Amino acid sequence: MKAFLVLSAFLFCSVVYLRFARGTRPWAFFAGWLALLGALLPPLDEWAEAWLSDHMIQHEILMLIAAPLLVLARPQVALFALARGRARRLMGRALRSARNHPFGVFALHGLALWGWHTPPLYNAALAHEPLHLLQHLSFFGSAWVFWDALAHRRANYGAAAFYVFATSVHSGLLGALLFVAPRPWYAAHASAHDALADQQLAGLIMWVVGGAVLAVFALALMVAWLRDSETRALTHQQQIVFMAVVTVAVALAGCRDTYPVSAAATRGSVETGREKIRQYGCWTCHTIPGIAGANGTIGPPLDGLANRFYVGGHPNSPGQLAQFIRDPKSVREMSPMPNVGVSEKDAADIVAFLYTLH
Repeated sequence: MKAFLVLSAFLFCSVVYLRFARGTRPWAFFAGWLALLGALLPPLDEWAEAWLSDHMIQHEILMLIAAPLLVLARPQVALFALARGRARRLMGRALRSARNHPFGVFALHGLALWGWHTPPLYNAALAHEPLHLLQHLSFFGSAWVFWDALAHRRANYGAAAFYVFATSVHSGLLGALLFVAPRPWYAAHASAHDALADQQLAGLIMWVVGGAVLAVFALALMVAWLRDSETRALTHQQQIVFMAVVTVAVALAGCRDTYPVSAAATRGSVETGREKIRQYGCWTCHTIPGIAGANGTIGPPLDGLANRFYVGGHPNSPGQLAQFIRDPKSVREMSPMPNVGVSEKDAADIVAFLYTLH
């Protein structure tokens, strides 16, 4: 049913768009629809039924790829060409209202994102196909209105950059909550193999990958803001100050190596972990940034460990890494790493430190 609806909508919109919207960036229109089809049709749609991480990829494609591309294509040109009389006036009024109230569309998009990721609504959506379609429509529709309001040629691009940054903050927070949760949130995915690791990967996709994409959009909007000489006349000094402030803000939004974040994600102490690495002799086999004399070459270097997707042949997660430190052969039978008797608490502290290495 979902495949039939998506393909029917694609064919209808293509015919209408190509008939009425000449010269309005058809490459963006078809690229946006290609992203939609990839997100909502097999195999990704089938994988998303079982894996939360794949479901998260669906959501990110809908909100951060398909919606912005279709906004660039300006499909409303075709819609206005089809509409007549009262319908056209209502459409124009709704479009102007959304563009004149960016905070409202920002709040609407945030409400859709957080609301559908609450366990009751999420589980209900996966259990009932019409509700699942409504979930995807809410993500895509609210994102479309959001990006249209921010990218409109008369928009205040400085404010738009702020709203994109704010979106990266609250969506990153939701991703971080999924990542640090001690148990799976969603019963619909509870039967998946290692459901907690799957949820942690989904959280990282929203937190890190989604945050990076939003940071790029924020920078693009800032460039547009600085170039908009008709509405902004900045001095050279003001441009320098503005770019410095926003660069710091984007860096903070994308930063994953702060001690508080690492400690919250791993339930350990970063400073204690640094001491335990020396106590258990990890530094004799590995090169470890931040540990004096840790330049061993027996084991692999540990720089950038927090950004690795796999550790010991399994998805990189705090619990998995702690288990590997405590009993390497229980995770990877052929691992040459010895069991040195690391306690559960010490392993959590070591992981907390290692997760500061980006």
